Amino acid sequence: MKMLAISACVMMISASFTGCAKSTPEATEEVDMSVSVETSKPDIRDISISSNFAATVEADSEVIVMPKVGGEVTAKNFEVGDHVNEGDLLFTIDDESAQIALTQAKATVTSAQAGVTNSEASQQAAQFSAAETIGTIATKEQQLQNAVDSAQANVQIAANTLDSASKSVDYSGKSKSDLKDDLKDAKKDKKKLKNLIDEYYASSDETKRENVLKGSGYSNIAAVESAYAQAKSSINSLEKSIDSGDLSETTNKNSAATAEQNYFMAQESAQLAQQQQQDYQNYTKNTTIAGVTSSLAQAEAGVTSSKASLEQAKASLENAKIALENTQVKAPVSGKITAINVSLHNIVNAGSQAYVIESDANSKIVFYVTEETVRNMSVGNSAIVTKNGEDYQAKITMVSSTLDSDKHLFKVEASVNGASDLVNGSDVTVRTVTRQAKKAISVPVSSVYYDGEQAYVYVNDNGIAKRTDIVTGISDSTNVAVTDGLTADDNIVVSYSSQLSDGVELKVSGNADKAESKEEASK
Repeated sequence: MKMLAISACVMMISASFTGCAKSTPEATEEVDMSVSVETSKPDIRDISISSNFAATVEADSEVIVMPKVGGEVTAKNFEVGDHVNEGDLLFTIDDESAQIALTQAKATVTSAQAGVTNSEASQQAAQFSAAETIGTIATKEQQLQNAVDSAQANVQIAANTLDSASKSVDYSGKSKSDLKDDLKDAKKDKKKLKNLIDEYYASSDETKRENVLKGSGYSNIAAVESAYAQAKSSINSLEKSIDSGDLSETTNKNSAATAEQNYFMAQESAQLAQQQQQDYQNYTKNTTIAGVTSSLAQAEAGVTSSKASLEQAKASLENAKIALENTQVKAPVSGKITAINVSLHNIVNAGSQAYVIESDANSKIVFYVTEETVRNMSVGNSAIVTKNGEDYQAKITMVSSTLDSDKHLFKVEASVNGASDLVNGSDVTVRTVTRQAKKAISVPVSSVYYDGEQAYVYVNDNGIAKRTDIVTGISDSTNVAVTDGLTADDNIVVSYSSQLSDGVELKVSGNADKAESKEEASK
């Protein structure tokens, strides 16, 4: 009975739920599974790690004063144990030779300067001469062209004269031939008239004489005799004209021969003018230009040479001045004199050890580092020396490349300026960079996660978290260098969240990228 009651109850409850589901459906709400994060692109920065080392203050090395010139010591100052300041005059060397050399060097400079002035004047003269010579080229070319044009014009004139003379010869020959034909006709006419006259007078009666004249064209014998006389006169005149024509023909032939000779001579002159023009263009002009170029080059070389001589003379003058200055030997550093090897009026040699000064200008900080550390240290690196809570700025001056046999470490030295209260032999602390990465891609230390030994970050991939394995380098208190796995354009998650995992949806809020975009928009 109890089982039945329970079954009935279950059925009723089931029916009740079924009925409710049909009668009053409820809306399903979506659950937001995205993770709120901040994102940013990696920084490009220098990351360095500094370490502290125990160090010792040591005195700097002694300074040996060696004169650069030799000679007699004419003055000597200070004694062993005296304290000198940098620049104090220690001793003086006889400067007579140096003074003479200086005077000679000054004279050489003056002479060299005059040489430069002279060579520059010569160069200017060469430039003017070159301009003049180049200017004459155009004039010469025009003269030669005028000569060619004139010669060609003379050829044409000679050709015209020859043609006219030839025509005159032809004309005189034709005129002579015509005169000869006229003379021949005149003689025929004269003979006919003579025969007519003779036949007329040979006739015995008047009737026969009339018959003789009949058909002759003459009405009476007087007209015939008059015509005969005119024929004789014409023959005489024609014979004279023929003689004159012979003379004229000869004259014209001579003129034609002369005109022909002049024509050939004009042609030769024209050819010569053209050849002279071509020779000038092909040879003389190029030679002239080459000469001008060579003259200018020589003048320029003269200036260059004289200027070089002047510079050499000036260098010799500077050397002479330095040599004179070197006769006064001064203390290169401040400190205590520990040895003197020169004496008054004795000879000192260049390069010999004259004075020994224990420098008090700087202190030397000495410390030792391991092989791994020495690889990342170099001369010029900055350092901080600490003594009794006070810091001093220092520079690394020496990094040993060999292992110290006693300490089995590498020796490093640093110099400190303005630290007179650092007592030689006292202990100090040195802090300097021992590892560094320049212009490295870096991310915040808090953005890096680890899966065992594998480091990784989350990259915002279009709103989805993407796990990206990286290789890390050195790190400081806030940033770590990434040597592989990221680029400067990646957008990484920089805020920590325990809900982050590969593929989760991201809700970016308050990130540097948005601030950046606002700045760019404002620009």
